[in-house]
Amino acid sequence: MSSDSSDHHPFSIAEHIRAAARDDSLKITRSELAAFAAATFARVGEELHVLGHIVGPDRKAGESPWGHGSDETVGVSMLLRIAAELGSATSDLFKDGRQYAAASMLRQVVEVEYLAWAFEARDRDAERWIRSDRGARMKFFTPAKLRLAAQGRFRSKDYWYHCEFGGHPVPPGFMLLAANPDVPQLFLADLLGHLGRIWDHLVGWAGGAEHGEPILKQCDQMLQRFQEWKASDPLASLPPPP
Repeated sequence: MSSDSSDHHPFSIAEHIRAAARDDSLKITRSELAAFAAATFARVGEELHVLGHIVGPDRKAGESPWGHGSDETVGVSMLLRIAAELGSATSDLFKDGRQYAAASMLRQVVEVEYLAWAFEARDRDAERWIRSDRGARMKFFTPAKLRLAAQGRFRSKDYWYHCEFGGHPVPPGFMLLAANPDVPQLFLADLLGHLGRIWDHLVGWAGGAEHGEPILKQCDQMLQRFQEWKASDPLASLPPPP
């Protein structure tokens, strides 16, 4: 390995990131993966909705306000379908050059990731979430409450980074209105990271769930696609903001 100090110069890192952001083949890879992930989320979400509505004890026991067989399964299906719409729309907006609008939707993807973690890690939270009223959501499911419950898994500064850059109408969002061709690709890579983690959490849920098969049967293909992206794209391994 060369000991040339220029290898570690911050400008060389910036140039490396810029080159990856402007690589046409990697742009296609990112866009295609976002579309593939969103389509998979939507398809699996629809399968789970049908399964959860028909099969399960909740309707017979009179426990589902919506008449579902399994509120937990339908809650997961809803989260997948929300993530599908947000993921595809965010990618499309970045591609169209509407960066600020795309970044505002990306913040919602972050919140979906929090919920996906809760559905995997906590006792029947998908069921409690779908049955919740506003009071229950404020008590258990706000981003701040979920970050607290996660005990350090999610950094508050990362969430507020998304709020500052597109989540709220504040001056730092100006950078998204500038015509910098690199910014959409950096945010698109961030979107893919969040979508991958959402999927991983719901795979964790599916491993212990009665109705997890629609998710589990897509695992190999999703894993392969995300591994190929991570192996080829330098933006996939960028650290979070300091």
